[in-house]
Amino acid sequence: MIAVKLAYDGGKFFGSQIQKDKVTVEGELNKFFECRLLSRTDRGVSALGNVLFTEEEINLRRYSFDGIWLYGKSSSWKKPFKKKYSYFLSSDLDIDRIKEACSLLSGKHDFYNFCKRDRTKKLDYIKEIEINPYIGECIRLDFTGESFLWEMVRRLTNAIISVGKGEMEIEDLKDMLKERTEKKIPPAPPEYLLLVDIEGFEFTYDEYMLRKIEKYFENMYRDAFLKKNIFSYSLNFLRGTDV
Repeated sequence: MIAVKLAYDGGKFFGSQIQKDKVTVEGELNKFFECRLLSRTDRGVSALGNVLFTEEEINLRRYSFDGIWLYGKSSSWKKPFKKKYSYFLSSDLDIDRIKEACSLLSGKHDFYNFCKRDRTKKLDYIKEIEINPYIGECIRLDFTGESFLWEMVRRLTNAIISVGKGEMEIEDLKDMLKERTEKKIPPAPPEYLLLVDIEGFEFTYDEYMLRKIEKYFENMYRDAFLKKNIFSYSLNFLRGTDV
């Protein structure tokens, strides 16, 4: 068995796992070879460093196509794996409250109230994670841990956003960590979430594929930068119009 590192643009797929009559990352790859992804991502969530396992010796360049890139191989790994996700927020939130919420939610807790339950499985809701906020032009929340529950990162993010907006108090978060309830926090939008990496592997990388991924995101960045300036110009024009 080998491990393969892959990146993908989540906006092109209906999630990572195979679903009937849906275009998914795993579904597209399984048209060519049998594999399973180590980490599940929801519809719209992109990845820079997910990992798949396969019994077949595959050519990375041959099975990389629009929106999916295979760029590393490993035959050596060590458990437990550590996963890192990043969620990007606008900076118009109370930074001190954001930091306090991240500090409270970090550590080992029962995260029952912060995930979508899978009724087909018996789940362990006790997880240990760290959430670190990085403040710049936007706020980036980095989540690291060995495992995450279904929609856990997005629901925790939405709780942190609510605290940052003053819609929820820190005491409310404390209560949600202490007592289970059926009134769960809804998930934040998926398109601002990124599966950054899964640690525990010794990969060798294909430089050509790395440059190909870089070029794709470079083009996306250029497009987003131009759109940002269009929006900024439009807002300034509208705000300066006399009524």
